Amino acid sequence: MEKSNTTLRRRLTTAAVVILRIVIGATFILSGWAKAIDPWGTVYKITEYLDVWDMDVPRALVTSFTFLLSAWEFVWGALLLAGTYRRVSVISLLLCMAGMLPLSLYIAIASPVADCGCFGDLLIVSNTGTFIKNVIITAALIYLLAHNTRVRQLYTTHTQWIVGGVLTFYILLIALIGYNIQPLVDFRRFSPGTSLLTDESEGEEGDDEAEAVYSFIYTRDGLTRSFTADQLPDSTWTFVERKLESGSENIDDGLTVTVDGEDILPDILMPDGDTPLAEQFIVTIPQPYDVDLSFTNLINDLNDYIAERGGTLTAFIAGDSAAIDRWMDISMASYDIYRVEPNLIKELARGTSALVYLREGTVVWKRTLSSIDPAETGRHAASRLDETLDPAPGKMLRYINWSLAGLLLLIWLFDLLLPREKATATSPSGPSASPVSSTESTDK
Repeated sequence: MEKSNTTLRRRLTTAAVVILRIVIGATFILSGWAKAIDPWGTVYKITEYLDVWDMDVPRALVTSFTFLLSAWEFVWGALLLAGTYRRVSVISLLLCMAGMLPLSLYIAIASPVADCGCFGDLLIVSNTGTFIKNVIITAALIYLLAHNTRVRQLYTTHTQWIVGGVLTFYILLIALIGYNIQPLVDFRRFSPGTSLLTDESEGEEGDDEAEAVYSFIYTRDGLTRSFTADQLPDSTWTFVERKLESGSENIDDGLTVTVDGEDILPDILMPDGDTPLAEQFIVTIPQPYDVDLSFTNLINDLNDYIAERGGTLTAFIAGDSAAIDRWMDISMASYDIYRVEPNLIKELARGTSALVYLREGTVVWKRTLSSIDPAETGRHAASRLDETLDPAPGKMLRYINWSLAGLLLLIWLFDLLLPREKATATSPSGPSASPVSSTESTDK
């Protein structure tokens, strides 16, 4: 009877460890991958926290921390799921939770930000839900700390360091592409394939209530003020949030360009009033004082190219009239420039400056200006520059993912060829405990 109970207890422990490895490992994989796929979004979220705490941290440090955090969560989460580095993986994730758990308690109580940003724009979790999630994760990791080495790993100690290196290279590559070009997967509202023209018929039956009116909350030097859409402050103010004052928020869920209190985006996309232009470029500049001035020549070349094809180039800038006048002066712009709410610009495209290509009002692709070789505009100006500049993120991600899967499979097959000696581990229940790999003694 005692032997039967011991066997049952051992099997339940094994099942619990396997389940927790999968669930907790997958959670960290998803969290790290979501942060890495859109590093700019993570930078913006961390900056929100820093603004609330009135901390001025250089963006380079925030960006470096973003890369480190996403890689830490993804790599150790994947190693935990595979049962590799059975002790160190659990300890590393517990160290992560040592910071995340009190932080989530703070945001659950004080609500300094709308959401924690744990999973980027992929999955929005409430502040209270985030704290509950972190409590469960921490408890599960404590259990794994005691029992994780009782179950064998997928990769042995001979190859686990290679697996860790491959996973680290993969996630950093994903993050670098997302930071320097654009996220390989766009979870925001204005993703490729989305029309920027809203369906006006949705609001026809709602009369006055159909039109949403927002106020925009900004802060500077401890002072918080509310502004209307056509009276946004200069770049010395920090955006906090957008509040719905009246109307239906569900209807006003698109991009808006407000001039004198009226949305003129349809006029920009459909200058003749009937159909959108066949081709258009939109340049997004969320922080006009941080843009490399050398991009002005590139933008002018792009404007010449699209104009020859019957399209237009329009710049969306976040800033006051002084910022727009400065940009027009230094760029000698012959294209239209409009002031747009900063968060909308950041949601449309990532980066300090980016290019969005539209076909009949629908987003086709986007990329940062820094990722465009200026020589391309001259070499392909008479051909299909719009196709040449398309980063094809879906194709790129599939290639990277299949390469990762292939490498991990090859390492696993190679691991099978290596000798795996068996030894009997003695547990507190007695010498009848289940056999485990002899590599347990050297598994870190």
